[in-house]
Order: sequence, then structure tokens, then C-alpha cells
Amino acid sequence: MITNRLQRGMTLIELTVAMAIGLFLIGGALYVYAQSKNTYRASDSLARLQESARFAMDALEPDIRLARYWGLNSEPARIIRPLAVVVRCAGADVSDFALRTPPTVPPAVEAQDDTYNVPCPSFNNTPRAGSDVLILRHAEPWKGGNRPAPDGNRLQVQTTLAQGQLFKDVNLPLGPVAITNSTNDVAVNAYYVSNESSFDPALPSLRRLGLGADGNFRDEEIIPGVENLQVQLGVDTDDDGDVDRYVDGDHALLDPAAAGFDPDGQVIAVRLWLLVGTPADDPAWVDEQSYTTPDADLGELVGGSANY
Repeated sequence: MITNRLQRGMTLIELTVAMAIGLFLIGGALYVYAQSKNTYRASDSLARLQESARFAMDALEPDIRLARYWGLNSEPARIIRPLAVVVRCAGADVSDFALRTPPTVPPAVEAQDDTYNVPCPSFNNTPRAGSDVLILRHAEPWKGGNRPAPDGNRLQVQTTLAQGQLFKDVNLPLGPVAITNSTNDVAVNAYYVSNESSFDPALPSLRRLGLGADGNFRDEEIIPGVENLQVQLGVDTDDDGDVDRYVDGDHALLDPAAAGFDPDGQVIAVRLWLLVGTPADDPAWVDEQSYTTPDADLGELVGGSANY
């Protein structure tokens, strides 16, 4: 039998070098895969943060825009609330919070600064410390262009160009339906942040207390992941249609009992800040920055300045 003496296998050195090169290439591929996966997870987490913020703003914006809309009459001082009109929450009478003492109708926009002072219980009694509450009141537009029928359970308002009246009755307080009057459902919504979510007790959430069809307040979750809500109200103090000051909800300018109250001041704008986070079990996007509550009273606005 004849063998070829020139045939030889790989030496140990050659095998070691080949294995080292292979391991280097595999390690490089694994590193690129891991980096790509981390980048994808970070991008996905950031996209979810932005989506949550947009969803929250989309829920707040139309409600804010409707504030002070009362049907045919946009002047709250001309809308009467009879004493018999009662609003309840968890069985308690919260009419003075929702509608104020008759015959005064409350302001369309209010804000509670860094506290939860709503007579309705928050979700699981866990309001977020240091977060504001935004309260909005208005008439609901007609749905599909159809005037809502009088409802003995739902809070409604009937208005003309000269006056308006709140009611919970099957009979219209200002006379029968006519082209000269309008009937609208009434919305009273309080937005706040809870330490808990309906999905996870460790996840904060943006929630809304609003009047339901039965005339009682109900609590519903807007979106989880919102950690803080800060509100400032833009006040027109000289009736020129422009914001002259942005102030917190408890500022003396807005408090009728305070020495600095401006009876001619009118809230015409709302400025919002939302702090949105990802779940604690998602380490892809970790923000270790500390945030300062951005709702200091900035005083008079000056065009072209840093505060304008």
C-alpha cells in the first residue's frame, strides 16, 4: 500500500490561531447584536415615552379648549345653578366643589398647586405628592349635531344669548326647545396623578375624575406612566386678550379671599408640564436626572426676554 507522505494535518499552533480568529469574529458578532438589541430597546422605550406623553396631551387639549364654553352663552356669571341641582361623589354631596354655591357658577379653569384637595377620593386613595390637579368645567358640544334630550340624571345646561341655567330634570328650565336656545350636557373634569395604575400598583398614572351619565363623579385612568403634572394658568389682567402673567393655581391673583385678588383678571391660557417614565422593570431607558418643579411664578412677561 502506497501512502502520500506529503499529506499532513494542521499543527496545534495553526488550530489555536484559527480558533482565536473564529472566537474573535463570533465575539464581534455577539457584541454588534447586543448593541443593536440595546439600541432597539432604548429607542422603543423612548418611543413609548413620547407616545404616552402625546396620548395624555391629546386627552387634555380638547377639554382645555372647551373650557368656558357654555352653549349659546360664554359668560359663566350669567348661568344660574339652582340649589336643587346636586352633584355627588361616592355618595357625598360635592356640589359646592363642582358647581360652587348657588347662584355662582365656578371658574372654567382651576388648578390646585402641588396638592390633591378634591372632595372625591382618589384612586385607591393614592394621590401623587407634589403633583397639581387641573379642574375644567364646560358644556359638551352636541354629538353628531344632535341636541341632547333632557335627562333627569345627567347634569345639563340650557342657554340663550342672554342667560343660562343648570338643571337635572326632564323639563327644560328656560322653556321648550327653540332655535333661540341650546341644551348641552355639562362636563366637570379633574385631572390628577395617582401613585398607582389599574395595571400595576407600582406604576403611577394620569387619571380623570369626571361627571358620568348618572350625575355622579367617576374615576377613570387616562394613561399609566405619568409621574407628575404641573399646571400654570395664564391670566389676562388688562382685558387685551393677551396673557400678562402665568401663575400657580393658588396665587393670590386668583383667590377672591386674598388681598392681591384681581376681579378683572381672566384665565385665558393653560401651561402644562408632564413627567413621563417607563416601568421600573424596563432598564432600557434610565434617566438619572433630577427635575425641578417648573411652575414658579414668573411675574410679568416681557417680549423677547427669557421668560416670554
